[in-house]
Amino acid sequence: MSIPAKFRRVIEAGDPAWTPDQPMTAKILYGKHLGESLQVLTVEAYDAKIGRIMAMPDSDPNKNKLRKLYMGYSEDLTIDKDGRVVLALRLREKLGVVEGELSFMGLGEYFQIWKLESFEADVDEPLDEWLDEMGEDFDPMSLVP
Repeated sequence: MSIPAKFRRVIEAGDPAWTPDQPMTAKILYGKHLGESLQVLTVEAYDAKIGRIMAMPDSDPNKNKLRKLYMGYSEDLTIDKDGRVVLALRLREKLGVVEGELSFMGLGEYFQIWKLESFEADVDEPLDEWLDEMGEDFDPMSLVP
């Protein structure tokens, strides 16, 4: 799989160990909470998320669940200088793709990877329906305070 260049620049900037002569590293999440997608975070964004979880009191019953969800269902993702990465078989199986077109969606501190058909059904169609319900003159940014 080849990661689009615009996402690679973000991964480089968020990888404190990266140098131009080294591959980039990111974190890929694949837990059930992500549905049919994978989530790729920069090392810095992942570390910040884990830091927030670890700062929770040990007495909080959700702390261990969140640790398992975000630490147990993640792994390093090594990206070569040309943006190529080999996705592990279990990650390809989660997406339901052995070969074929993938869709990437940037969402700020992370991006998602989807099988094209799943992206259309789970992201495109619901957003189109929502926009249709809101009417032609609706400005989505009007919802932002």
